[in-house]
Amino acid sequence: MTNSLLKAALPLSLMSILVGCGGSDGSSDTGYVQLYNGSYNSPYTRLFVDETERSGTNFADVTTRHNYSTGTYDLSFEYLDANDSYITISEQEVSIKGDKTELIVMSGNFDEPTFTELSVPISSDTDEFNLGFYNITGEDTSYDIYLATDDGVFESAELFSSAQYLSELDLQTLEEGYYTIFITEAGSTDVVYESESVYFYDEESYVAMIRPSYATEENGITLDIVTDNNYVTALKHQSALGQLRFINTVDDYSPVSFSTTRGTTVNDTNTVASDTYTDYIELSPNSYSVAMYDEEGTKLADNFLMTLEREQSAVGVFYNDIDNGLRMMSVEENLTPSSYSHTISVVNLIESYAGQTVSEVDVYFTLNGETVDDATNVIDGLDRYDQEEIDVDDEAYTVYAVYEDNGQQIVLIQQSDIDFTEEGNYILILEHDETTSSGFKMSVTRTITDSVE
Repeated sequence: MTNSLLKAALPLSLMSILVGCGGSDGSSDTGYVQLYNGSYNSPYTRLFVDETERSGTNFADVTTRHNYSTGTYDLSFEYLDANDSYITISEQEVSIKGDKTELIVMSGNFDEPTFTELSVPISSDTDEFNLGFYNITGEDTSYDIYLATDDGVFESAELFSSAQYLSELDLQTLEEGYYTIFITEAGSTDVVYESESVYFYDEESYVAMIRPSYATEENGITLDIVTDNNYVTALKHQSALGQLRFINTVDDYSPVSFSTTRGTTVNDTNTVASDTYTDYIELSPNSYSVAMYDEEGTKLADNFLMTLEREQSAVGVFYNDIDNGLRMMSVEENLTPSSYSHTISVVNLIESYAGQTVSEVDVYFTLNGETVDDATNVIDGLDRYDQEEIDVDDEAYTVYAVYEDNGQQIVLIQQSDIDFTEEGNYILILEHDETTSSGFKMSVTRTITDSVE
């Protein structure tokens, strides 16, 4: 990897996230409590304080920061199962301290998560900020953290701290300004992580969670920056690549292959039949021109734009637009090894039924004994040639794609016992298929990082 990163202005979106409220919102007799969810396979987890539900969070995010008078409170951490019943994960007491946030970190496997309490001052002095690193990557992991200022290169970076797995948070004070963060394995000078140049504001406290990225890099790491606002800023490894694959849903074109082009660099995929995914190709974060070829190498489509971010996994779905011919849709793949709930990206390529134009469909995920009217997992009005995400619990479902014609509901596709219980997330494509009795089909594929496969 390269160890250098040119100093660049911080994007406005990132700047706005890292700006906190400073010390003005604290007082000596009040403090805060907040939950950071670092459990990689967890569902949406809710924070309860003295039996009152306050807020919740998904993996790699935080709850709202809640203000309380100093004193001792009972906390519980819960989630909703498929029957909408609250399941308690853990219970503990917390002592709220003046001008501090008790940041509860949930980490590890959600089957037996670890809860750690970090006491973080809500502010620092003028022209200074507090920064500490907390390692939740896993047992037997230990890192050295280096910071560079003006030139942003590792050769001029200084050792800031070390972070063993779940070791005590070491908050240190630094001057406000731009910093580039480098991480090496303990005792090594080989950089395994490099951030962009980040501006840290004064009168703030920042906790940087070192966690597995669960993305395109096998065994990669990401920094989640937690401040005194209600957001997490994920700083991705600057040398991380993205990955891309394709699927052609048009049966008239089979087999096919694909290519991506940037400048004079061309990357070709393997050749696949229709409704079959290509192998991944690894690419630098950039925008690319995409083409599809038939078996003889003749271009069937060209110059479709695909933009790929670092650590992003995406699939280019080729389909036939009834009005405009061959088109491509980009679908981002969620690689997190979710176990208790799963994100499903539903793609609707259905155009017509019995000679009538189908502009949208409703998609129902029903449990055994549950009707479409009872279903709580519903995508309502998914437009043709569009996509939408839905989160479902770890269960098997009967999935219906329903078209409404003048008040009459018509089942276009009904597929029983689709098993959404393996780790990871899913892509579900609805499309025409003349070989089936209904004339339609539903294709399901699972997406998950190689780090846990």
